[in-house]
Amino acid sequence: MTLYGEPKGDVYRPLSTAKFGEALKLPAPFDLVIDTSEFPEA
Repeated sequence: MTLYGEPKGDVYRPLSTAKFGEALKLPAPFDLVIDTSEFPEA
């Protein structure tokens, strides 16, 4: 997964990446971690 942010025009910069099953950190103002290990596998 890739979290994109900090848009400049129509381009977004990747802020954080994680593989399925790893934690993905969301920066402020959310400042939380999403544990993807609990996501169902397709």
